[in-house]
Amino acid sequence: MNKLDYSISLRKKGFGSNEIKKRLKEEGLEESQIQYYLKKSDEIFLNQLINNNKSESSGKTVLGIKMIALVLSLLLLFAVFFGYARIGLLGLFVIWSLIGYSSFRK
Repeated sequence: MNKLDYSISLRKKGFGSNEIKKRLKEEGLEESQIQYYLKKSDEIFLNQLINNNKSESSGKTVLGIKMIALVLSLLLLFAVFFGYARIGLLGLFVIWSLIGYSSFRK
């Protein structure tokens, strides 16, 4: 399993198939073993990429923060209409600038 982990780590580093073949030949492996490890490392690496993309839940927290900020801005907008103009407009500016900053940070 050590050679399989080694070939997966090379995939993660961005090495291509030819470079991995060279490295595995330097380790003293035969051609059939190299083909096996390349195939298995590709499968495992792709499965890890797919599983990592599905398990990311940071988008939900960012969406929640944006929703809270939008609700607060709606409350501040009502505050503007009820006479607290300075506090409401200043608060709207701060919240909308935070939302705009977080949207362009990606």
